Amino acid sequence: MSNRRNRQNRRDQPIITIGTQIEQAAFLLLRAVTGIIFWAHGLAKWKQGLGTVSEWFGSVGLPEWLVYPVIVIELAGGMALILGVATRYAAWALAAIMVGAILTVKWQNGLIGGAGKNGYELDLVLLVITVYLGVRGKRLQPGN
Repeated sequence: MSNRRNRQNRRDQPIITIGTQIEQAAFLLLRAVTGIIFWAHGLAKWKQGLGTVSEWFGSVGLPEWLVYPVIVIELAGGMALILGVATRYAAWALAAIMVGAILTVKWQNGLIGGAGKNGYELDLVLLVITVYLGVRGKRLQPGN
């Protein structure tokens, strides 16, 4: 009798609940939109011209050659997040860029910024998201 009840109980319970599907969709959206943001930032740097951006890097005290890996990581890492390919690696690389941006450029402006200077609030949000994606990987598993 209990065997029959167990089979009936398993049939009554969906494998993936509506809540889990919504959670997975939200996770996909978070990953993809974060990827779009990074990809767009990399593309904007590329369109400004490597010379212009590398000069700006130098003006804020960063080595000018650093523009090359930053652009590559933003473009390739952003696309990786969009596609869900090598998500952990891309997320950690992008997180490193956010740490660098916060500490070297934005920290002095404060969280919100002021006097025409941007704060690090967006960078902080992107850092937290990329750390989360680096820990979770490309998809949220049911029940996790």
